[in-house]
Amino acid sequence: MLEKLLNQKAMISTILVAVLLGGIIAYNNIGKLEDAEIPIKAATVITVYQGATAHEVELEVTDPLEKAIQKLENIDEIRSVSRPGLSIITVYIQPTVKTPQLPQLWDHLRRKVNDAKGSLPAGAVDPIVNDDFADVYGILYAITADGYSHHELVKYTEYIERELLSVNGVRRSQIFGEKTESIDIVFSPEKLAGLSVNPLFIAAAIQNETAIINPGSIVTGDESIRVGVGQKITSIGEIENLLIQVPGGGNFRLGDIATIERSFLEPQNAVLFYNDKAGLTLGLSNESGINVVKLGERLDEKLAELQKELPVGFEINQVYYQPDRVDDAVKDFMLNLAMSVGIVIVVLMFAMGYRSGLLISSGLIFTIMGTLIVMLAIGLPLHRVTLAAIILAMGMLVDNAIVVADGILVDLKSGMDRSKAFVNTAQKTALPLLGATAVAILAFLPLRMSPNEAGEFLSSLFTVLIISLTLSWIFAMIQTPFNAKYFYRKERPKGEHAETYDKGLYKIFGKFLKWAVRNKYMFALSSFAILIFAFWSFRFVKVDFMSKIDYDQFFIEYFLPQGADIDAVEADVKQIQEDILAMNGVHAVTGSVGRPPARYLLMRHMQTGGANYADFIVETNNTDRVETLIPEIENYLNENYPNAFVRVMEYGAAFADADIEAQFIGPDPAVLKDLANQAKRIFLEEPSAVNVTDDWRNQTKKIVPAYSVERAQPLGLSRADMGNSILVATNGRPIGAIYEGDKMLPIVLRTDNKVADNIEQLLNIPVWGQQSRTSVPLSQIVDTMKVTWDYELIHRLDNKRAIKAQCDAADGYTATEVQSKFQREVEAIDLPDGYELHWEGATARSGEANSALFMFLPLAIGLMAIVIIGLFNNLKQPIIIFLVVPFAFVGIVLGLATTGVYLTFAGIIGALGLIGMMIKNAVVLLDEINRNIKEGKDRLKATIDAALSRLRPVMMASLTTILGMAPLITDSMFNSTAIVIMFGLAVGSIITLVVVPVLYTVLYRVDGSKLTTKA
Repeated sequence: MLEKLLNQKAMISTILVAVLLGGIIAYNNIGKLEDAEIPIKAATVITVYQGATAHEVELEVTDPLEKAIQKLENIDEIRSVSRPGLSIITVYIQPTVKTPQLPQLWDHLRRKVNDAKGSLPAGAVDPIVNDDFADVYGILYAITADGYSHHELVKYTEYIERELLSVNGVRRSQIFGEKTESIDIVFSPEKLAGLSVNPLFIAAAIQNETAIINPGSIVTGDESIRVGVGQKITSIGEIENLLIQVPGGGNFRLGDIATIERSFLEPQNAVLFYNDKAGLTLGLSNESGINVVKLGERLDEKLAELQKELPVGFEINQVYYQPDRVDDAVKDFMLNLAMSVGIVIVVLMFAMGYRSGLLISSGLIFTIMGTLIVMLAIGLPLHRVTLAAIILAMGMLVDNAIVVADGILVDLKSGMDRSKAFVNTAQKTALPLLGATAVAILAFLPLRMSPNEAGEFLSSLFTVLIISLTLSWIFAMIQTPFNAKYFYRKERPKGEHAETYDKGLYKIFGKFLKWAVRNKYMFALSSFAILIFAFWSFRFVKVDFMSKIDYDQFFIEYFLPQGADIDAVEADVKQIQEDILAMNGVHAVTGSVGRPPARYLLMRHMQTGGANYADFIVETNNTDRVETLIPEIENYLNENYPNAFVRVMEYGAAFADADIEAQFIGPDPAVLKDLANQAKRIFLEEPSAVNVTDDWRNQTKKIVPAYSVERAQPLGLSRADMGNSILVATNGRPIGAIYEGDKMLPIVLRTDNKVADNIEQLLNIPVWGQQSRTSVPLSQIVDTMKVTWDYELIHRLDNKRAIKAQCDAADGYTATEVQSKFQREVEAIDLPDGYELHWEGATARSGEANSALFMFLPLAIGLMAIVIIGLFNNLKQPIIIFLVVPFAFVGIVLGLATTGVYLTFAGIIGALGLIGMMIKNAVVLLDEINRNIKEGKDRLKATIDAALSRLRPVMMASLTTILGMAPLITDSMFNSTAIVIMFGLAVGSIITLVVVPVLYTVLYRVDGSKLTTKA
């Protein structure tokens, strides 16, 4: 059948040309992204409950909502944080839930939350369910404007946003740093008291004139006509002219008794600076699966047009620009690809002759082009993982072609008829190579089935490998023999002659192999002793979850103590930004107050923020400067801001708030805090543990005037009157709103002298009743004034209070080794009844990821066993193969221990691939032994000859794979994969060629005692 297929010259030639052209077209049109697009299977439920303490929010809002949400199906866990006036509940869905099921689950979540509204207190705002909070805005601009007001900056930024949203490929946008404008009515309490005007009269008048009123409709004949009551107020001028009626007669024009002015709502919740200039950020997210490089080109064109229309002084700066990073990554990939292909060609040309080298390399090109075509067809874009997968597959892609090409060359040199020689090897090896390829693919099956964020992030690696390895087998069976006739001439090439195994490397290897077979039991025992030693030596290998990513950027998380004023944080941000910009090698600094400006990169940790939080994005002139700048900034911050908690971090896996977290769960906040403090003291005693803290932070002060019913009621004053009067004298009391176009401007009533300016005046705040014409000082209706301490952050896990004692691993240490130093001591902390301890953080996530990965390893091994047993139709040879697999560990430990590279999650994936490669080599070698026996050779000679004949294909395949992985050594994420495969395969190839024959002679009781090196 293969001969007939290969005779279809026109069809095969057309297909091969189509693959080449199609590959080029696919490369130009395929989606290009920075990271794999994986949904974060979580949603937040946000509820505002103004004026409530964190404890009140927890009990009155968070608790009833959590109980309702717990009835939702497929929940993994529910985490919440209650803050003064705010409840944030994060619902995590089980990782086994498929992405298409998520929209339905979010609908169910909204229904559960809606059903729980009736149990919320009257002052709570309706909860908001946000299921896209994890969107990545990979294009982040900072917009600044010298000499313009914040209002003008917002206006033009919104214009830019509207224009960029019209660009094809842009999905969503987000502006950060916008202050909420307000209309302030500022009055003097003394002046109003002299006029007998109650400020609440102003509030009532504003509410009447800004409210929507429905006066109904009238019916005349067959027509229904709506009735209106006139236009509500819409401007500052109308507010100034508003008449305030005073009970008992008389009225005042509001502008005559108060000052009406534009301002900003307090306290502010977000501020942004770019290179010492106040500004805004505009984040854009892209449509799924598109080519962001081309999107970047379209955005650049649009911005060039917009810049002409913007006033002088407006600057649009790139804070994080995914198109450029993807373009650089793709260029690096093409360079790495060219290097890998060049390495393969050179190695093969030197080892097998230039004709064989070019023949096999041509198959590599066809396979890569075919892979790009299939990726385009199924909508799989090029990104960090798929690019690495193609390079990872590079060496494996030539394995099949090497076997076929080498077999053709041997057959031709042995004098076989050319027409038969071109198909003989392909026909003989088609099934074994298909089985071996299937085994190599199955080695990565656990990754594809891993129900975990890390597994889902890297799952496209399996898809690329299954495509490319399958295509490599197809092209090896068809393209290699088809093109061989053009590469191998009829006459014997100069310097090439029939294969002999009594010279050079063959002779050395033959002597060693015969010695090993002759002393098979001693050799086998020695081999397993080496394996045991390798397992013991694993203690010298450093293990980490995922490596940091080499970027010319890093970020800083900055916390003042809980309760700090946001204006104090803003002042620090200005100074820190100025000082960092003065450091050598710094290109730009983006400082945001309140929270990070946007989730612009999947591979970074995102804080929820708060009034005491600031975030810095520091961009350097080059990647090398990051390593030296980080300790410089850490020293600067520690020396100049000792009260702040600071983390200077590189981009990397962002699956936890800290590297190491000891989470205590229980009912009493005081007990929980004590347990966390005990754990933190243990952390602090370990020099390799840094950034020690807990997620409840410090307690904060609260001033509590004790309302006296006995004093207040005779004066007609209620507790609400007291609270509203204090609000007017502090932050200001919202009493209505007007609209300018589609923008709402709150109207805020406030006094002209803030209590914040003089806290001692708190007891002198004038308190007004609903109908009173005079006020009384606050001191007349309170018994005492006391200061209490509260937690502003109350965390819960699955409806139970939970606190985390947290720390990070110091530079040069892994989280796993740091945690191991104090884990027993922390676990020895005496827990009262009803309290639990769980380990969280990066270490726990790493364990979860590894457990999820290995969960399906038995299935993969079982399927591999079925394939292998099916190939050999016996049990002894599959046993030999699986006895050889653990020997991959020898090379892995050797490589990681000698280079000092960490074994990461990506390295474990490389180990899976290495196992597949070793099994593949072992399958082909045993198949060769069986074929020799069928040809009439005795078992001993069949074994020796098979190993000798497989020496060149195995060594060439291994060498091309090893050298093809070289470009990944400098990749911060996949260098562990490269080291594992390169060292593992270097050792594994020798093991395959020697240990497999030895184990074969042991299991089949082949007598090799009479072997001599001359045999």
